[in-house]
Amino acid sequence: MVAAGSSIATGNVLGYLLGPLYSWYFFNDFNFLKYHRYFFSMTLCGWRMLNELLRTPGYRQMFAIPLTAPPKQGPDLSLVRVRPEWRESHGGCNGCVQCCTRRACPLLDVERNICRSYGSFFWRYFNCGRYPENAAQISHYDCPKWEMNT
Repeated sequence: MVAAGSSIATGNVLGYLLGPLYSWYFFNDFNFLKYHRYFFSMTLCGWRMLNELLRTPGYRQMFAIPLTAPPKQGPDLSLVRVRPEWRESHGGCNGCVQCCTRRACPLLDVERNICRSYGSFFWRYFNCGRYPENAAQISHYDCPKWEMNT
C-alpha cells in the first residue's frame, strides 16, 4: 500500500524502480518489460480513484476493505446471486465489464473482454476479486449480472 501510494506520488518514477514487484503484484509475472506500457495509465487511474475516494464519502464507504481482510476469488454468494436473466456463464464477469469500463481501468483487455490482472495479488486482495459486496456497489456500476439475496 505504501509502495503504491509512493509510486503514485512520484508520478510512477518509483514504479519503474520497483517494476518487477509491481509486475508480480498486478500480473503474476516478474517480467516488468512485458507490462511497462500499462504503468503510466495505471498511475492515472490511481489518481482518479484517489480523487473519488477523497471527494465522495459514499464511494469511500461503499468500497471500504479492512487491511486484515482475506483475499477473495469472487463475491460472497451468501450475500449476492446471479440474476435469473443473466445468460452468460456464472463464473467471472463473462460479458459484463461494466465496472471496468466505468472506471476506465487500464487492466481491461477490451479486445478479449477480460482483465489482464485476473487472479493476481491485486485482484484477490482489493475490490475486483470481492465485487460485489453490497447493493450500493451493484447500483453504482449499474451491474446487470448481480443482485442481492433477499
